[in-house]
Amino acid sequence: MNETFLIQFLNDYFNGDFKNIHDVAGNKHLVGYSNLYNENLFIKIFIDESMFYAEQHVNQVYYPEIYLDSVIYEDNYVVVLKDRELFDIDQELNEERAYKYGTMIANFHNKLTNNVSVKNDTRRLSEIVDEDFQNLKNTEYEKKVSEAYEHIQRILQQVDNEYELLPKVVLHGDFSLRNIKKYKDNEVLIDFEHSRMGSQYEDFIKFFFNEVVDVSLRNEFLKGYRDQGEFEIPSSELQQVLLFKTAIEIYLFHLSHPKKKFGKMADMMIQTILNNDAVLKI
Repeated sequence: MNETFLIQFLNDYFNGDFKNIHDVAGNKHLVGYSNLYNENLFIKIFIDESMFYAEQHVNQVYYPEIYLDSVIYEDNYVVVLKDRELFDIDQELNEERAYKYGTMIANFHNKLTNNVSVKNDTRRLSEIVDEDFQNLKNTEYEKKVSEAYEHIQRILQQVDNEYELLPKVVLHGDFSLRNIKKYKDNEVLIDFEHSRMGSQYEDFIKFFFNEVVDVSLRNEFLKGYRDQGEFEIPSSELQQVLLFKTAIEIYLFHLSHPKKKFGKMADMMIQTILNNDAVLKI
């Protein structure tokens, strides 16, 4: 569908005047006032059905006070939220804040698990990783990941059982400081299109790798998490496999999002695997 036509459709549907705003992730975002709701709206438009349903279902449970509507029109999937004035977090990450963010993601897991429907891949971990690797064949990233894939072959099958036994929760899917915003006097999580079922640790990987590298901060984060529920640290072998899986997911994301918002993070993850390092050092 022509973008101008889509915006006109939404203007008519919600009796509003909506404008495009920039978004580095690649999804279309609109903002504007709706006479239908007598509210300023924030509209997220997806072309990926699973991302749409993740954003919709999580908001319905996690933020029912801002969720308004969903619309499916041709190949566009639209989630409509009340617009909020959000600000970036500009404070330094210290032990107090690390503890707070551990509590925040634990509460997210606890509130949503068993209460929303999100993507749940029940295959063995080795099958998932292998398929993701195959999806990078004949791309610019194949050479980068091939050596690391050979490196984890010796442990890939052995961690299947461990991963299967770990508790599974509804993950945020892209937990990071950029997805924590200040709203009035609170800090809130945003952007749930990558939510899916997985092990708790999977929500920590990018956060620890890129933003919480200090051991004392990691300990405070985990303390905050554990004060809300149990958490079992995966073996170093499983950590490496999950790190590899995360790196591949970043590469796959970059293939369809040329602005490459994760920069060199995946390259650094691959090098960590080749160095035989575990990520979670506490």
